[in-house]
Parts: sequence; structure tokens; C-alpha cells
Amino acid sequence: MIVIGLLPLLWFFLSFSDLDAEQRICEPVPLESLDWEEFKWLYKQQDSTFSGDSVANYVFIRINPDGTHEAREVAELHRPWTELLAAEIDSFEIKRDSLIKRIHAPYRLRYTSTTRNKKQQLALQKRGFSKAFISFHNFGLAADGAIARKGKHLRHGAIYDQYGAKAKEIGLYWGGDFVGFPDPGHIQAFSNSANLIQKYPEVALEYEPFKTAYERNYFKKVDIGREELVEDSRDLLNELNKLRVNKPCACSSAIPFPSSAKDLTLKPYTITVLANLQENYIFIQKGSYGYFYSTGRWKLR
Repeated sequence: MIVIGLLPLLWFFLSFSDLDAEQRICEPVPLESLDWEEFKWLYKQQDSTFSGDSVANYVFIRINPDGTHEAREVAELHRPWTELLAAEIDSFEIKRDSLIKRIHAPYRLRYTSTTRNKKQQLALQKRGFSKAFISFHNFGLAADGAIARKGKHLRHGAIYDQYGAKAKEIGLYWGGDFVGFPDPGHIQAFSNSANLIQKYPEVALEYEPFKTAYERNYFKKVDIGREELVEDSRDLLNELNKLRVNKPCACSSAIPFPSSAKDLTLKPYTITVLANLQENYIFIQKGSYGYFYSTGRWKLR
């Protein structure tokens, strides 16, 4: 009877642990091959800076195990998200705009923020106005609404609850339901970033540079017993892990300058990423300089 009674409790704890986010580490190993798509991930995972218009192209150089050299040059690291997410953006905008007609006098709804770029999003995050490093605003899938009554802007109140209820009726998600950081003016097309990545795995490329920051915030809350505040971060981290486990990586600690790289030259307005599969190192340019790393594969611990 004691064993039977403990089984449900044991199942509960095992199930809960399965939901926890695991840390992903880059285990140093030689790489026999590296396709050109992987170069994009190697770069994005190591660099969260904004290159802007000063970068004309990206050069990927691969030295194969047999010593042969190959190179590719690309202008973009990914396809435009407006193209990939066009149907989602159109659907969201139709629903978003329909809400304006659903808020009746004496109230008036207008949108104060729709699409924003990554630099704007990080500025808001740094100032404490957002908890996200990457937002649905960056993909054109979110909007912030402001409701006024007789010309006076209302920051909260029952009208925002009505706004949220009407948004959910038409299939949107309301920021007033956010745990830990309620945002009653905010609406978005997906419940969280994990669900967006599940449907469009390519989008994960944008989250990768901030994975360490999301991990840091997540485990900080877990350590003080506030897991309920970071469930979305947990789901995001798990989705990123699923996509990258056993995939090639550049290990986190930089290594000394290899003598075989003495002829490597960096060109103006170009970002260079080099993978030497013969000597098992990767070079990733950051600004006007760069770092060398050991080759590896992502593992969970």
C-alpha cells in the first residue's frame, strides 16, 4: 500500500522535472562536416550586436578535413521575416484593426506601437519597459493599444479587461494575462515564443544570440522558487534546445590565435566566419576583430 501511495507522488515530481529547462553546453569535438546553413547559426549564437547598414555581406570560409578550401558569400543571414510570416502578419493585422470597432463610445482605442526593430526592443528591455529581448513586435505580430475616454488616456481599468476579452474572442492573446509583468494594452498573435518557433523553426535564429540571457533570468527565478514567473522562458529554452542539440557549435571559451590563421584578413563592411575542420577551430568576427573557438556539438546537461 505504501508503494502504491507513493507512485502518484513520484509521477508528479518526475513529470515536473521533465518540464524544467535544461542547460545546453557546447562539448568540444572535431567536426567532419559543416553545411553552409550551420555557419549562420554559429555566427548568430556568438553575436547579439547590431551590424546595421555598415555590413554589406557575410563571408563563410570552410577548410575541410582534407585541407581543401571553400567559401560562400551571402548578403543576409536569413530570409526576411515579413516574407516567411506574411500570412500570420496579415491575419494579425485584420484582427488587430477589427478591435478598434469593438471598443465603443465613450471609449476610443488607438495603437501606440506595432512593429519595432530589434534595436528599439532592446532599448525598451534595458530600460525595464519590456522583459523580452526579442518581442512579437519585431515580427509584426503584436501591438500596444491605448484606450482614452473623452480625450483622457486610461492606463488601466475595466475597459482594458473588456479589450482583452474581445481580443481573445477573435483568437488573439492579451498581455493582461501575462504572469509577473501584466501589460493590459498589449495583444499578440501567438501565446508565446515557443509556439511561434514550433510553427516556424527558422525564427529561432533570432532568439539564439540571447539564449544565455534567457537562461540566466530563468535559473535566477528557479533558484528562489519563482518558476511560475518564467514558464514562457522555460518553454522557449526547451524549443531552442530541441532544434540545436547535437548540432555544430563554437565552444564558448576563446582559444589562442592558431598559427595556421596568420594569413586570415578581414575586409571592410564584411563579416567573416571561418571553420577549420582540419584543426578543429572556428573564427567568428565581431566588429573589426574576432575570436577563435574550438569546434563542438551542443549537448544538454
